[in-house]
Amino acid sequence: MISALADHFRHLDPRPIGGAPRVSLGLGRKIFDEGLPESNVPACSACHGSEAKGQNEIPRLAGQLYEYTVSQLAGWSKLRGQGTAVDTSAIMAPTAHNLTRSEIEAVAAYVSTLP
Repeated sequence: MISALADHFRHLDPRPIGGAPRVSLGLGRKIFDEGLPESNVPACSACHGSEAKGQNEIPRLAGQLYEYTVSQLAGWSKLRGQGTAVDTSAIMAPTAHNLTRSEIEAVAAYVSTLP
């Protein structure tokens, strides 16, 4: 049942709800597409895909709620690694740690606009 539900939700293609601040969309797109090499932040698209739709254990970011993405990235060290013995999200720990609050907000705003 869980596998069937996961498969069902994976294939949904929801439209973005919107509501994120639009001021920093350019910076968010740059971080998503190119990363921030000077801060050791890889491009988000390298793992999440050019359309931010994820694949397998890599989650979809496209259309994600702005506030949710900000809270997840800002609290990464407190929120991750608490569940299973193998935490596939551990790759994000250094990335999230190397982003400033304004960079987190920019990326969250950008991905929230993606269909």
